[in-house]
Amino acid sequence: MLTTKKKKANGKMSQIPKVWNDLVIFLKPIHTKGDYDKVIHVLDELVGRTDLTKDQKDFVESLSILVEAYENEHEPIKENNDPIETLNFLLEANNMSRSDLGHLLGSRSLGSVIMNHKRGLSKNHIKILSERFSVSPSLFL
Repeated sequence: MLTTKKKKANGKMSQIPKVWNDLVIFLKPIHTKGDYDKVIHVLDELVGRTDLTKDQKDFVESLSILVEAYENEHEPIKENNDPIETLNFLLEANNMSRSDLGHLLGSRSLGSVIMNHKRGLSKNHIKILSERFSVSPSLFL
């Protein structure tokens, strides 16, 4: 995708275009799994960096919107799933563990308890999860 990038010795991108007019040429709809994988790789390299310009941050946001559109079309979340199955899907998609879930909800052990169907999701848990994953709270009901 970003063929103008230079690689550091550790394989990370050291330079990407800094201004929108140079970045926009890389924006295009995602049609195939291959396109999707390339965009995900670029996002993995850029997300979390603290040295991005405003235009580079806008580029990352635009790529994220394209990824979301592809995922909604090719990997939609079914609203009739068991809430724990839905949560498991979201955890996997976000590379999160049960422990990460527990930390998100306020107690490290809570993630495993919920995922093992030993405790249901509270209204507060549902609110936290829907905000964290940017999904409708109804997915967890």
